[in-house]
Amino acid sequence: QEVPFERLVEVLAPDRSLARHPLFQVMLTLQNLGQARLDLPDLRVAPVSGGPRVAKFDLDVSLGEVTDGEGRPVGLRGSVTGAADLFDAGTVDAVAERLLKVLSLVAADPQVRVGQVQVLSGAERHQVVTDWNDTAVPKPETTWLSLFEDQVLRDPSAVAVVYGNERVSYGELDERAHRLAGVLAGRGVGPESVAAVMLERSVELVVTLLAVWKAGAAYLPVDPDHPSERLAFTLTDARPSCVLTTHAHAGELPADLTVPVLAVDEAEPAGRDEWSSPVLTAGHAAYVMYTSGSTGRPKGVVVTHGGLANHLLWAQRTFRLEASDRVLNKTPFGFDASVWELWWPLMSGAALVIAAPDGHRDPAYLAELMRLEEVTVAQFVPSLLSAFAAESAAVDCTSLRMLFCGGEVLPGALHKRVTDLLGVELYNLYGLTETTVDSTSWHGSPSEALGGSVPIGRPVDNTRVYVLDRFLEPVPPGVAGELYVAGTGLARAYHERPGLTGERFVACPFGGSGARMYRTGDLARWTADGQLVFVGRADEQVKIRGFRVEPGEVEGVLAAHPGVGQVVVVAREDVPGDKRLVAYVVLAAEGAQGDDLRRFAAARLPEFMVPSAVVVLDELPLSVNGKLDRSALPAPEFSSAGGRGPATVLEELVCQVFGEVLGVERVGVEDNFFELGGHSLLAVSLVQRLRERGFGVSVRVLFEAPTPAALAAAGSG
Repeated sequence: QEVPFERLVEVLAPDRSLARHPLFQVMLTLQNLGQARLDLPDLRVAPVSGGPRVAKFDLDVSLGEVTDGEGRPVGLRGSVTGAADLFDAGTVDAVAERLLKVLSLVAADPQVRVGQVQVLSGAERHQVVTDWNDTAVPKPETTWLSLFEDQVLRDPSAVAVVYGNERVSYGELDERAHRLAGVLAGRGVGPESVAAVMLERSVELVVTLLAVWKAGAAYLPVDPDHPSERLAFTLTDARPSCVLTTHAHAGELPADLTVPVLAVDEAEPAGRDEWSSPVLTAGHAAYVMYTSGSTGRPKGVVVTHGGLANHLLWAQRTFRLEASDRVLNKTPFGFDASVWELWWPLMSGAALVIAAPDGHRDPAYLAELMRLEEVTVAQFVPSLLSAFAAESAAVDCTSLRMLFCGGEVLPGALHKRVTDLLGVELYNLYGLTETTVDSTSWHGSPSEALGGSVPIGRPVDNTRVYVLDRFLEPVPPGVAGELYVAGTGLARAYHERPGLTGERFVACPFGGSGARMYRTGDLARWTADGQLVFVGRADEQVKIRGFRVEPGEVEGVLAAHPGVGQVVVVAREDVPGDKRLVAYVVLAAEGAQGDDLRRFAAARLPEFMVPSAVVVLDELPLSVNGKLDRSALPAPEFSSAGGRGPATVLEELVCQVFGEVLGVERVGVEDNFFELGGHSLLAVSLVQRLRERGFGVSVRVLFEAPTPAALAAAGSG
């Protein structure tokens, strides 16, 4: 009260909005100076209500002491006023009731610890802990492999896999996988061993993964497009019993690799009766997938057959694939969204339609493939779904009946745009690799999708979700807390990382003895009717175009460069809908440049983890308390490296469209699209604009020829 309000606003400089108070949104007022008495001769005086209060803040709590006839305090009386634009009457009543409960508990026991104060009533606690987690169904006593083999017996001649002009029946797929599995078994591959698979998306990939399971092992996806250092780390850390690849890709493996390598395109298949498959149980490992790690090291997640079968049986019970369905497989198999794309249709008698290895980047290609092959079911991350819906050919995908979204927040406006355009059901899924693909799903009414974002829904079969405070106590509906997941879908552990496993897979206070729950790091809140809404992150992890990225891992790679003294990596969204990683470095020595450091990172990280820009600073900005001031980090500026200008009309067109998409005033013909801040989604936008102007080129060609000169030559050649 010593500083004028106007001066506070000037110094603190908060973001201004007509919709809220500039400094705070909740006011708590306590009047404890005693009650004034008004005595007028020969008059009886009583207070009169001034009528409904006008809300000056989002929430205004006013309390005053009540005294007895001798002026001694005997209690509190007050009111809670909520802004009608933000809260309905029921919500404000609930806030008042919970405040009353907390004050009563504290008054009854002033020594109680804050973390032990129960905000929820017994009925409310039962609702959020038990009623909204009533997902129990009989746990599967089978594995996916058994479900697949049952399907083979039912209809061995049905088409299982479609890839280009190739059609593979269920019987042929099973036979090819069984014979390759015999080769693997002869090389010592069996239950609880890990087989690394380095193949492009193809029929051969499906056969090989299936063969690994028939041999009893878990598969480890290895992307041939990853930098050599990333490949080396994954193979060294996972210690697989063998690497399965092709003759063409074998040369890309680390030269010092000591693991046996088998080229599956050259392997002599085993005889049908030369061996028999081991018996798999729910507890056996199904696959090991590596995700970004906050400590700078990727971490391998070990997922079991029990969790996999539970998830896919839930999907089939809920959404029902038929034998006539065709499911698109476009997600790289190193990401867990590929799991249901690959294995759900093949246990249900449907057909799997495989996209070309680089096809997942090109919405125009996907639309044409879906039209030609009459795809009925597909999934997209929201950012790619938006680009797909912008393709004129998307409306020709008339066979589609179900679309699934996941990996990012699904905007309500995008949901409406897609469902209006395509006339399909659009479902929103939420989950993590550590919880076997999907933990919750939303398939509600279109009215629930209106507003900022679509809910992430309710827990799937045999899964429980809890929204907890820092004391691991449930929070009331409408209040944000950290999301924890428990149940059958929990992964076994992080591969050979017991410390990290213990930190993230914690004891569940709401389950039986030995029950675990996974700490997701995501923030969520319950709605009044038991739907979950994603709110944000409790840590620095970000999603870039649907991919999970720990900035700490990117920082660790850049910090290994001898010219870097300090580094911080953040996700910026300077243009709405275009989230990019940006690295800020303080150099330890002269000589290193931002572009050099970006290339250094690109040689060690997957494409989606490479910063769009590396900004060199004299020092990192700090706040008054000595911490990094992220708000003071400057936006990156992208500019041409110079060089010659366009020499042909086509080069001029490409340079112009480069500048439009990247927001760069001048682009030279030798400027690299990705070094100017481009990424895979902007590549889609670039290709779409070029096609609109009569220059047809694919996204794959752009990745191979990322300069205007090279792209113009490739497109006209």
